[in-house]
Amino acid sequence: MINLDWYLSFVSIYRSGTVTGAATERSLTQPAVTQHLAALEAAVGVLLFVRTPRRMVPTEHGKMLYTQVVDALETLEHVSQNVRRSSSDTLPLMHIGTPREYFTDVALPRLQNTKLRYHAHFGTTSALLEKLSQEELDVVIATERPHIRGIEYRALDQEEFIVVGDTQIDPPIENPTSTAEQTTLEQWMLAQPWISYGNDLPIIRRFWRQHFKRRPIIQPILIIPDLQTIVRSVELGYGLSVLPTYLCHTAIADGRLRLVCQPADPITNNLWLAYRTMDRQKQDIVEISRALRDER
Repeated sequence: MINLDWYLSFVSIYRSGTVTGAATERSLTQPAVTQHLAALEAAVGVLLFVRTPRRMVPTEHGKMLYTQVVDALETLEHVSQNVRRSSSDTLPLMHIGTPREYFTDVALPRLQNTKLRYHAHFGTTSALLEKLSQEELDVVIATERPHIRGIEYRALDQEEFIVVGDTQIDPPIENPTSTAEQTTLEQWMLAQPWISYGNDLPIIRRFWRQHFKRRPIIQPILIIPDLQTIVRSVELGYGLSVLPTYLCHTAIADGRLRLVCQPADPITNNLWLAYRTMDRQKQDIVEISRALRDER
C-alpha cells in the first residue's frame, strides 16, 4: 500500500515547484521529501517530474496523478481541521491583509459572527500578497489579482466610485444628458480644488479616463493616503474627491456631503479574496469567504 506521506510530498512539490518549498511547507527535511517522491515514482512506475536546475517540472503523468489525488487529499485535510476545531476551546487566529477603509466599513460587520479571531494587517495589495506568499498572512482582500504561483483568487465584492463635494458647492449641471452638458460639468470640475489619495491621482485618474475618456489635468490641494480622512476633508470644504460609495452613502444621506457626479455607467473596481492554493479547502478560509461574500 502506498504511504499517504508520499502523496502529500508529491502534491507539495507540484504546488511549490521545488523540493525546498515542499520541505518548508511540510516541515520536513529536503532528503525526506526527495525520498518520498522517489518511493512514489517507484510505486507507480513512471517519472512524475523532470528535474531542472531551478524547478521541478511535472510530466504528463505527474499532471494526471495530481488531478486524480488532489481533491481526495484536500477533503482529508478538511475533515481533519473540522475534528481539530470541534475538540478545541480556542478559536483559530486568522491573519487577514486588507485595505483599511474596506475592512472598517464593510468587512468588520460581515465577519462579526464567524467563529474566528482576527489579526488585521493594512497595506497595499502588492505588499500584502507578498506576505501571503511567504505564509505571513492567511488571506488577503485584494484590489487586483496578479498571477502569483500558488495563489488563488475568489471574486469578493465590487466598489463603485463617485465624485463628492461639501454641501456648499453648486455644480452647474447635476445629471448631464448631452455631450455639451458633460463637457460643461467636466470643465467646472477641473476648476475646483481636489483631494487625492496619491500624487499620481490613482482613483481620480481612473474615474476620469473611464468617464470622460481623457486624462485629468489636476494638481491636488491635499494628498492624503487614507480614504476616511479624505471624506472628512471633503466635508470641511477642502475640495472634491472620488470615493467609493460605501464611504459616502451615510454622509450624503445626513447632509454632510453632496453627490457631484455618479455616471450612469458605473465606475467600478473588483475586489478579490486571495489565499494559498494549498489552503483552498481549509474550513477557516471557506468561512471567511462566505462571510465576506455575505452568504451566511
